[in-house]
Amino acid sequence: MTPGTLLVAPDSQDEDPVFARTVVLVVDHEPNGITTGIALNRPLDQQVVDSSALALLFVPEPDARAYWGGPMGSDPAVLAQFSAVDGLDWFHLPIRQRRPFPLPDVGVIAVAEHPGPFEDRIARARLFVGLCVWGRGQLEGELARQAWLQTRPTPDDVFSRDPRRLWADVLARARTP
Repeated sequence: MTPGTLLVAPDSQDEDPVFARTVVLVVDHEPNGITTGIALNRPLDQQVVDSSALALLFVPEPDARAYWGGPMGSDPAVLAQFSAVDGLDWFHLPIRQRRPFPLPDVGVIAVAEHPGPFEDRIARARLFVGLCVWGRGQLEGELARQAWLQTRPTPDDVFSRDPRRLWADVLARARTP
């Protein structure tokens, strides 16, 4: 499983209340087998300003919707599309950790990062609360059971203007050979 894969819950997942009609962007796959993703199409009934004051350093619209990123935790994370990625390979945090780039110009921002390196580089950004996390072999087992379909994402999928339609649009694309 590689970062930058879109997972789409098929119609058969409709009985699963957690992931029914969900589109997940895989953002990281660690050497220990843990895979992390962010659900893209589940807007919350809260705004960025109500979810994370620090996120306002990266998401310029305080009244923008926050999104449910998955059932694991409630930590905020920002997905951003950058106009330039030079110098952004690593998180700007005390612990040295490589920044996931699921698409060449789309990366994860930790809300605790200093905003300086991102100044004038963020084309668009979205706040997500929570993550989707799979243990070693767990996602591969779900894929073998056809619990997910796979396709390649576009930046417009990640920042869809109509996230409630995203599932149907991506599902059709995932079913096309």
